[in-house]
Amino acid sequence: MACFPTSFATKLGNAYVQKTLDWFLQNEQRFLFHCEADEKVVGYCGGFAPAFYGDGSSSGMLQHAFKEAIKGTLMKPWLAFHPELFQYYPHVFRNLKKRLFRKTPTPNAKAPEQFNQVVGLVIIGVHPKYRGKGVFELLMKEFERQASMLKRNEVNLSVKKENLRAINAYKKFGWHVKFEQPDGVKMHKFL
Repeated sequence: MACFPTSFATKLGNAYVQKTLDWFLQNEQRFLFHCEADEKVVGYCGGFAPAFYGDGSSSGMLQHAFKEAIKGTLMKPWLAFHPELFQYYPHVFRNLKKRLFRKTPTPNAKAPEQFNQVVGLVIIGVHPKYRGKGVFELLMKEFERQASMLKRNEVNLSVKKENLRAINAYKKFGWHVKFEQPDGVKMHKFL
C-alpha cells in the first residue's frame, strides 16, 4: 500500500489488498515474492500464466476479492466513482452475473486457434524509501526466473501511459513496447 498510496486498491483498504495478493497463492500458474531489507518488505512482484484465452488477472483477482471490494466500496461509497474503477465495471457486472447465477468460469470457446503462452507481470512495487537501490532489478530477475520455470518464453505487462519512469525502467531491462492503448502501454520481452 505504501508503493501505491493513491491507488483504488489501497483506498479499498487492507482486507481488499490482502485478498488480491492471496489470489497469487491459489494456483501453481501464479506466483508472488518479495524482497526484504532492515527486516521489512521493501518490494514485491506477482506474475500469472493464463491457462486459456480470456483467463485474466484483473477479473481473477476481482472475483477472488469480490466480497472485500463490495465491503470497501460500501464503507467508502465515493470510491464507486474512482477513475480506476471505471475500467473494472465490465468485470464487476460480469462477476455480479456469475455470482447471481452461480456460473463457473470456463475457457472461452471463441479463442484463437493458437493461444499465446505468456507470463504476465501483474504487479511490481518498490517502497518509496528503497527506490533506486537495486530492488527493482532483483524483482525483475526473479520474475524472469519464475516465468522460465513455468516454461514460457514471453513475458508481458501493461503500464499506464503517464508512468514514464516505469516505462523507461522496463526498457532498460530489455522490454519493448508491443502496442499503445488509449490509457496504457502493452510491453513484452522474449526470455
